[in-house]
Amino acid sequence: MKTIVRNTVALVAALFCAATVSAQGIKIHKAGGEVIDIAAADLDYIEAYDAAAAAPAFEGTWKMKQLITDRASMVEMWGAMGITYGDAYPEFNAEDVLTFKDGKIIPDLKSNLKNFFIGEATYEIADPAYELRTGMFGQTTTMALLKVKGVNRYFDANNKSADDEAYIGVCLTEDEDADEPGVYFLEVFLIDFVPTSFATEMPDYMYEPQKPVATMTGMYIQFSMNKSK
Repeated sequence: MKTIVRNTVALVAALFCAATVSAQGIKIHKAGGEVIDIAAADLDYIEAYDAAAAAPAFEGTWKMKQLITDRASMVEMWGAMGITYGDAYPEFNAEDVLTFKDGKIIPDLKSNLKNFFIGEATYEIADPAYELRTGMFGQTTTMALLKVKGVNRYFDANNKSADDEAYIGVCLTEDEDADEPGVYFLEVFLIDFVPTSFATEMPDYMYEPQKPVATMTGMYIQFSMNKSK
């Protein structure tokens, strides 16, 4: 059966985080970390594909679904160490919206996430298959790592960082509660900020010296969003 690589890649772009086409075949990075390899020998031909020219799978407008690392979960994880999360820490707001379009992140935020996404920002994909430790026993999640310019790394309404370039992770995850298969939501991981208005008691040695600074579960803010349009 003839395999049309162009159509395969178009499907991948619609559903998954990343795809790489080369003389060796196709490597597909699925949301959730699974990697599918299709060897060149299994294809009739490989058509040249300009990944940079294609719209990323996560492009579009997304509305808040769930704040996964809410204040209660952070206090449960770090409260015994005397680390506090006050009113400056983001709270769930169903009206929070982020738009990814043409290399830009356009925020429409009601919660304190607006203290990180302070206005329109630009991004480039630094790593299409970055692995972040997201479990206490070494579990990782594969995501697209975005280098974003135009954010406040201090995550503070009253204190703006001179360094406005940070990394965030994004990954599409299939919604198992949806009425039909093939419905995905977007997970966002804020993994490169140095808070000055909450969690200020966190020891410096808990952060990596280079970007992104998050090293383990509980060091980042994670939320999920449903596709709006």
